[in-house]
Amino acid sequence: MRTVSILGCGWLGKPFAATLVKEGYIVYGSTTQDSKVPELAALGIKPFVITFNPQAAGNKLGDFFQTDILVISMPPRMRTVQPEVYLSQLEHAVQRARQGSIQHILYISSTGVYPDVNRIVTEDDADRESYLVKAESIIRSFGSTTVIRFGGLVGPARHPGRFLAGKKDLSGRNTPVNIIHQRDCIGIMKHIVEQQVWGEVFSACADEHPTREAFYTRASMALNLEPPQFLHDDSNPYKIVSSEKVKQRLGYTFVYPDPIAMISEEPMEER
Repeated sequence: MRTVSILGCGWLGKPFAATLVKEGYIVYGSTTQDSKVPELAALGIKPFVITFNPQAAGNKLGDFFQTDILVISMPPRMRTVQPEVYLSQLEHAVQRARQGSIQHILYISSTGVYPDVNRIVTEDDADRESYLVKAESIIRSFGSTTVIRFGGLVGPARHPGRFLAGKKDLSGRNTPVNIIHQRDCIGIMKHIVEQQVWGEVFSACADEHPTREAFYTRASMALNLEPPQFLHDDSNPYKIVSSEKVKQRLGYTFVYPDPIAMISEEPMEER
């Protein structure tokens, strides 16, 4: 039976782990908090408490890395962690993977790797100086890896209506948004694992890219919150992230291709 270890069972990693459990996988999941252990166990996930400072620490570390696939869903927290520290954490994670029985790594990255160039961008357009690209390079040094670059994450407990509600004098009113729902993130990750698609880099956002003003106004109104107010003068640079490779290579069809329709179709209630 195939086994998967998920490093970082947070907002995205935990529901993905639960999805794999339902599909019959043996899933190991890490958290940094002892208090989260019962919650993971209740979902059928074998819990491990693991921290990186920057080296890995935790009980039974060897067991966690004795699986077939390692999913790294450990986003950088730039407000509290310097990029150099995050990159060092990833280096130690890859080192641990090499010491275990890991065959493949799936790394969750971000469309933040793309510069604002006022056009559609694809997987080949990443800013080579971005620390995120450096992070991806560390992961890809392992060998059999796939990188998935997700756009702005929305879904349960992350309703976009709260992001900008009531804020004033915002720039970028006509800037297109690059948004993806949690269900589509999980669906794409599941396709990669099930189809064993390795050695690839994917971008993933909803097909439609409404303006910031249209999207966040509708989102705040869905929660009966004061809509944001944007400046009329708008010359902000932008990018439109293409997901064509995901659709063509994986045969994936988005559950929520339109971010504005997503707000009406999915309440994304807090939980």
